[in-house]
Amino acid sequence: MFQEFHPLQMSTTRDVRYLLRPEQLHEPIGLYSSALHVMTDFLEVTPVCVDQALQVDEALAYMKAQHVRLLFAVDADDRLTGIITAADLVGSAVLSYMQRSAQSRDAVVVKDLMLPIDAAAALQYSQVEGARIGDVMQTLSHSGGQHVLVIDRGIAGIARIRGIISATNVSRALKVGFDVMYEAKSFAEIERMVTHGNQS
Repeated sequence: MFQEFHPLQMSTTRDVRYLLRPEQLHEPIGLYSSALHVMTDFLEVTPVCVDQALQVDEALAYMKAQHVRLLFAVDADDRLTGIITAADLVGSAVLSYMQRSAQSRDAVVVKDLMLPIDAAAALQYSQVEGARIGDVMQTLSHSGGQHVLVIDRGIAGIARIRGIISATNVSRALKVGFDVMYEAKSFAEIERMVTHGNQS
């Protein structure tokens, strides 16, 4: 069965002293870099989804286990119905809903707190392709959110969520805390932080 395959010749690593790292293949990322650098592309990364009927504490535990701060909610037919963030699950939203609905915490599910997908704002992928990280920062700042969805259309013209941009991704890419960036008085000051690190 395996006659068509052959073992490959191994080489020695006697003179190897260096590791290749992704940052060595790219220019340093800054405010003027492509916004695609801070977009999680669902062509490459599987989005994290939960059933909209999942109890909120279970959803929070799953969110922590997956190391994300946003979950996509789907119905029994696996259709996208909404999004829910860590802030929705750990803030006052749960208690407020419990008071309004007179339900116990155990009865509160993702669907009760999620932002319906019809009410979410998004950028077109074509916009992100032509945008810079600084543009995305301004977008997040004006929206007041920590995430922005990115949509495109497939070959059949069907709209779909192509990816997501988060404040966390921006901070990670620029190596500067998002809150710190917003305390800066100008983009020039942010650029200085990105170039030289967050030093006073």
